[in-house]
Amino acid sequence: MKKQLLAMAVIAAATGAAQAEQFWADNSVSLLYGEDYTMTPNNGEKNAVTNMTLEHVSGHSWGSLFFFVDRLVGEGDYSETYGEFSPTFTLKKFEEGSFVKAINAAFTYEFGSSTTSKFFLPEGGAYSQDNYLYGIGADLNIPGMNYFSTTYYYSQRNNTFTNGDNDHQLTFVYGWSSGNLNIDGFLDWSTGTDQHDSELNFTPQLTYNVGPALGVSNKVKVGVEYSYWNNKFGAKGMEDKDRDQNAVSLLLKVHL
Repeated sequence: MKKQLLAMAVIAAATGAAQAEQFWADNSVSLLYGEDYTMTPNNGEKNAVTNMTLEHVSGHSWGSLFFFVDRLVGEGDYSETYGEFSPTFTLKKFEEGSFVKAINAAFTYEFGSSTTSKFFLPEGGAYSQDNYLYGIGADLNIPGMNYFSTTYYYSQRNNTFTNGDNDHQLTFVYGWSSGNLNIDGFLDWSTGTDQHDSELNFTPQLTYNVGPALGVSNKVKVGVEYSYWNNKFGAKGMEDKDRDQNAVSLLLKVHL
């Protein structure tokens, strides 16, 4: 049933893109390097991680589409692939200048696999996840912000350590810029259950576009990403110092 719903969401997004107007689109590739990453197996110590991200975001007459894929490689044998496919469908638009710009139906498919299994699966084996989030959200008109949205999701978890242990999630996405200076990011908060604790993931990026200085028309951003992840993965039975993440990464992002 979940795979059928995912297929329907993909078909709906593809059909909408084919039959309706695309207002804008942006594609980028990012490279990040940081230390102090938790739950990336390195004998229980924090880990240095290199991450490459391929990202797409676009706006359409029917809504929007956002997806990305991360490839993370760390010390020892740690590696992880993680991605999200996230279309939204506009249900209602409001007059220009209104605090609420639009109400959207939202869907997100989270997928990934990694070698973090030793934290969750004592018997060994690969860790994987296929989570399905269904929700409703709003685009808000916040003075000074390029964009700001908030979405409530019901999350159906299908992974190797909390399979079927569903929860609720609030997501905030935001962006601000002034000239070549840019701040954007997200905040996710999810509820806890008997099998996993509540999580808070706050990840902003501070970047500066050096494209004009390099004489190129494409945006070339350099900066930092800060990742604060309280109760990472919602893992129970661990000390906070082993699961709470406070990591700063150097960032290079090229818009294609």
